Amino acid sequence: MVKKEIIILSLEKKHEKRKIIAQSTCKLFIEKGYSNITISELARVAGIGKGTIYEYFTNKEDIIFELMATLQDEYDLKLYKKLTTTESLKEKVVFLFDIFLGTDEKVKTQRLIYKEFLSIYIHKKTTEMNKYNQNMMDKYKDILENMFKEAIKKNEISEIALVFIPSIFATFQGFFIMDEEKTVIYDYIENLFKLFELKKELE
Repeated sequence: MVKKEIIILSLEKKHEKRKIIAQSTCKLFIEKGYSNITISELARVAGIGKGTIYEYFTNKEDIIFELMATLQDEYDLKLYKKLTTTESLKEKVVFLFDIFLGTDEKVKTQRLIYKEFLSIYIHKKTTEMNKYNQNMMDKYKDILENMFKEAIKKNEISEIALVFIPSIFATFQGFFIMDEEKTVIYDYIENLFKLFELKKELE
């Protein structure tokens, strides 16, 4: 095995170990919250020494960042599967924002971890976190834009829907931070589509 392949294999093993450590701390973050946890506690639940945890992570923020990224990858796989097997645009929009609406345990866990992530992002924003959050938002905005463009081609909604994409994401993030009732969110989606359909009728 050449030196380059050994280095790549070593990096892959380290990345996998990071994921395992981060996943093992998930329950503790949910139970106590980011601000009330020490590195020693995180190391203990991960089954490693405090010194070892620093071989993989710089600080607590780095751990929750890795945890968020891991949960997001799982969420994306589930999302893409749902989007490819659903015809209704409204249902696709609901699926896209499932992190705000979902009731299964994995989604609930991701929702709680995302809140911890946002708390750190707002108060201790790092370049890496900023880049990750922006890329994540851009990815979902692109998905929503493609969904709308497909619906426009089918003459289901008006082109005006594309203008609403940034405000839709801003509204959902506001709902999330304020912990709005799910009925309020569903009503928002329902009224949004009524607006798109009315605009289409008036064209």
